[in-house]
Amino acid sequence: MLKFAANLDFMFTAEATSLVDRIKLAAAAGFKGIEIPYPYEVTPAVLVSVKESSDLEQVLLNAWPGDLTAGEFGIGIFPGRQEEFREKLELSVTYLKVFILFFFPSGERHQQSL
Repeated sequence: MLKFAANLDFMFTAEATSLVDRIKLAAAAGFKGIEIPYPYEVTPAVLVSVKESSDLEQVLLNAWPGDLTAGEFGIGIFPGRQEEFREKLELSVTYLKVFILFFFPSGERHQQSL
């Protein structure tokens, strides 16, 4: 059986501008999984809360991209931005832990505090 996840960078953008509202719309549309490539506009605690109430599985998260409006899709290649890369990679890992490690596939909650 095929499983589909809603990519919230592309889906429900006409109906909602906030990521939290797009997560809720994905759940209401019947999706069981969501892809949030760049969740960094919302704090991890808020994402955990909305994710728990929506009963959705996070299936994709990208590392911090840089300035998307300037066409950046990664910052590790730019000379002189090594410290920024390290800091943003640590931020990305924080989000990853919330999404991937905080929730087990069985739905059992990990006892890790934010």
